[in-house]
Amino acid sequence: MHAALARFVLAGTVLGLGACGTSGTYAERPTDQPATASKPQQASSETSRAFQNAGDVATAEPEIATTAPAVAPAPIAEALPAIPERRLAPMPVIAKRDRFDETGPASVDGLSQVSFAQEGEDFDPVLTPDGEKMIFASTQYRTTSDIYAKPVKGSVVTQLTSDPADDVMPAVSPDGKKVAFASNRSGSWNIYVMPITGGRPVQVTATGAHDLHPSWSPDGKHLVFSRLGEVSHRWEMWVTDASNPSASHFVGYGLLPEWCPVAATGENGADRILFQLPRERGARTFGVWTIDFKDGVTSNAMAIATSGGSALINPTWSPDGKFIAYAEVPAPEGRVEINQSRPGQSDLWMAAVDGSARVKLTDGNAVALMPHWGANNRMVFFSDRAGRGNVWTMDVNNAVLACGGSTGVEHASAAHDAPAQAAAEETEQPAEQK
Repeated sequence: MHAALARFVLAGTVLGLGACGTSGTYAERPTDQPATASKPQQASSETSRAFQNAGDVATAEPEIATTAPAVAPAPIAEALPAIPERRLAPMPVIAKRDRFDETGPASVDGLSQVSFAQEGEDFDPVLTPDGEKMIFASTQYRTTSDIYAKPVKGSVVTQLTSDPADDVMPAVSPDGKKVAFASNRSGSWNIYVMPITGGRPVQVTATGAHDLHPSWSPDGKHLVFSRLGEVSHRWEMWVTDASNPSASHFVGYGLLPEWCPVAATGENGADRILFQLPRERGARTFGVWTIDFKDGVTSNAMAIATSGGSALINPTWSPDGKFIAYAEVPAPEGRVEINQSRPGQSDLWMAAVDGSARVKLTDGNAVALMPHWGANNRMVFFSDRAGRGNVWTMDVNNAVLACGGSTGVEHASAAHDAPAQAAAEETEQPAEQK
């Protein structure tokens, strides 16, 4: 496939939009998520996905750009014309746009820009557990992407990786000490881990397949990631021990997996993993799913949010594991007809984990993708609403209240420790106060 689209897809901007048609067609034919995932045909082979140009025959494996192209290889194509600055409130002409089925008003509380790339773009933002620092990928300083850190309320940018290849999709460990990311520095895309202060990365996966989008388990001991298989020709999800990468196993089919930051929120004390999965029939647009994962076995696959007229992508958890957020890309005809490497418009939504109480988080005036939910209900995301792709932040407290949640959610470890702390406090109370 075209190098720009390859970078765009692999950097996770709208990973898999080809399933509903971008400038190509997603060739994967997914099946429903099994209740208990079976292992692929070979231990070393995972799902492979092939993109094809419209009308062409799909190839067995996509062409992955491993050298710097002539233009900045931002995951959002730099060749796109600059988009004029947009108003943050909907304009009358925009009100005529199909705004989908809303159960709540658009929320743009506390909307502000937090990165300011003048060349290239800043993307793939995540927050540290305390919400103080943002880790992100950027092509602002050179044509290949590196990982950077920046205080949310500061302006000093620290470069964490420096390699001629591309480093993308950072994920911060629950203790805030390590960063996992994907890189093609060894040829194929693999997962690496490094200290959050920088330093030499340790390679975690080393297969011929392409491994992307790592996400930490709540205890920080394991990683779940997407692997482009060599035999099944589909995207798979794999779990590996972060300290013993040889102990990896297949857990199901899907893209962009996110481990719930709070442990044991599934049935029978299982963890939950959030991901996107395309339909097997019809428009084949992506929906948002979860599976339960315990002792190497997956179960209880659930479709949290689906749409026949749009692609639901980039899913992420709230720190307390009670809500999800995702991006919605319009596909009114069952396809996303874009002859460029990002949609003309997309919005962020949130919902309760049972799929209820959907609330729109952005105003329909720009591209909004890659949400990441941080402490105290602050969300960072990628947007081009100021004309160039940068990171923005917003307050989703009101949206959480509209969904029946509470405000002031702390980071995952605090939410997870809250019951134990409450029990300890009750035990320590004098008898007359109980």
